[in-house]
Amino acid sequence: MLVQRYVSTINVLVIASLLITLPSTSVAQENKSLKVFFLVGQSNMEGKGNPIHLDTYKDTPEIEPHYKMLKDGSGWSVRNDVYITYPSKNGGAKHGPLTVGYGTKGEDSIGPEFGFGHAIGETLSEPVLLIKIAWGGKSLHRDFRPPSAAPSDDYLQLLLDNIKTKNETAKKKKPVPTIEELKKSYGFYYREMIRHAKEELAAIDSKFPELKGLQPEISGFVWHQGFNDKINAEYKETKYADYTKWLGMFIQDVRKDLNAPNMPFVIGELSTGGIPSRGDFQVAQANTVKIKELKDAVAFVPTAEYYDTAAHELYKKNFWKGTDEQKAQWRAVGNDRPYHYLGSGKTYFLKGVAFAEAMNELLHK
Repeated sequence: MLVQRYVSTINVLVIASLLITLPSTSVAQENKSLKVFFLVGQSNMEGKGNPIHLDTYKDTPEIEPHYKMLKDGSGWSVRNDVYITYPSKNGGAKHGPLTVGYGTKGEDSIGPEFGFGHAIGETLSEPVLLIKIAWGGKSLHRDFRPPSAAPSDDYLQLLLDNIKTKNETAKKKKPVPTIEELKKSYGFYYREMIRHAKEELAAIDSKFPELKGLQPEISGFVWHQGFNDKINAEYKETKYADYTKWLGMFIQDVRKDLNAPNMPFVIGELSTGGIPSRGDFQVAQANTVKIKELKDAVAFVPTAEYYDTAAHELYKKNFWKGTDEQKAQWRAVGNDRPYHYLGSGKTYFLKGVAFAEAMNELLHK
């Protein structure tokens, strides 16, 4: 009896000692950071890629090194160290652990987040959260216009006068906006982006209970946008010099508004159509890294090399509307137009990987 009491006393002391010396899960979480990355842009950040194209190219030098990581048996893997929230998703907000389904063309479609999330997750030891904010058909010169580049009242009045003149010439009775309505349209999606970013940062614990207690650390921003600015004739005449200026202001304003003054920033080249489509606009994007005020934490990432030229040949031959056999060949590599990178899952994945590699270099400078 005495021995049993002695053993029981020892057990209680041991348990008490363990409770005192071992940190609780919540304390351990509090001492660990959560790396947060923003993925922002227009339709090609939304993503139109089909992941089955990665099956098609699984044995190629570009995809083979990554393929096993992407699959879980016959399905797509679900990461337990990388999470994503997409509040502006067309069709409804979505969040969860990273897997396929965060593009906007079908339930399983992908954008750059798929390659970026997998690549950055393999690189970093800390858990990762991706906050993806994107809308199709949005320009920097108007929709994403940063606060420090707001147009003057004189410019807006001139624009308003032009709208009135065009309506009168065309004998149209379209409603003419007021100057205040016009002013609000400039930068509307910039403000929406910042609103979403702050709301998602504040909602991490409620949306991701498994991340509760981690310390969010804003670690980088990826920008993949430009089609609506590239096709603007007014800016084409000046070789898009204003785009370079506005993107520099955008980077500075975003860092200020997110209270992340040294946040690494990756600019993904707009390369719809591949290498032959490179020109003044891509030079204007690349020139942003030369702006002195941005310091060294900005990188430009070429992506035209990832455009699927084999899929493009099938597209030019109209396989997408040909015989059943031709359609099947087309669906194995593409599902959209050249301005959406042919909907190539291979292209969207490789772009994301390239963005992650550039981000990792900035993080370790």
